[in-house]
Amino acid sequence: MIKLLASSIFSYPFNLENQDSILSPIELNNGYLFAIADGVGGYEGGALAANIAISSLKEAKSIVDIKRIFKHSLSKINQLDQKYKKASTTLTLGYLNSEGLHIGHIGDCRLYIKQGNKLRQKTKDHTSHQQLLDQGIYTKKELKELSGKNIITTAISNLIEMKYDESFIPIKDIKDENNNIFIYIMSDGAYYFWENRPRFSDNTMNSVMKFSAALQKRIEKSPIDDYSLIAIQFKLE
Repeated sequence: MIKLLASSIFSYPFNLENQDSILSPIELNNGYLFAIADGVGGYEGGALAANIAISSLKEAKSIVDIKRIFKHSLSKINQLDQKYKKASTTLTLGYLNSEGLHIGHIGDCRLYIKQGNKLRQKTKDHTSHQQLLDQGIYTKKELKELSGKNIITTAISNLIEMKYDESFIPIKDIKDENNNIFIYIMSDGAYYFWENRPRFSDNTMNSVMKFSAALQKRIEKSPIDDYSLIAIQFKLE
């Protein structure tokens, strides 16, 4: 049995409109579902597309059918007014039950699991930079000097082919020695500030509330984009 012990969530706009949309943990079929969608900037309707993706999750009867979630979101975007024909969004979702963590992912938000005092990224960015890494053309150090790191290669969109990832992590691989499970999802406007300096004190890392407050404080010194975080602690009983 999975018990939700604590969660801390924030989502703020960089300018006037927040194109991030979040789903705080909700109970579903003896588990918990949560997600972040990030509307693709540059096209009208990005925020609308993100909201549609999250709404599709709220309507889910069984999150095991992740394929249906992505297709249903795209179908609903197709029904929008013609002026929103380019509306696009990313989506990263987690569904945790006593068997393990199901992940659905498209775009460049990230899902992490806390292991020890570190966060381990469990999704792969669908970006041009990640493609260059996968192809061995550049190293991470070399890519830091190149622009275009936020150019995504797939999304819930009519503009490009929708190629989402679906994965599963057994419960034994994500629980700690005390049967606690810490899961984080961040939009790029949040994890930029984590990845540049991925460390907090042990005390902060062991509390999703303190982690959230510390990261938000760091971001607000000089935000670069909309920024969203879902930080959750579960207990396996």
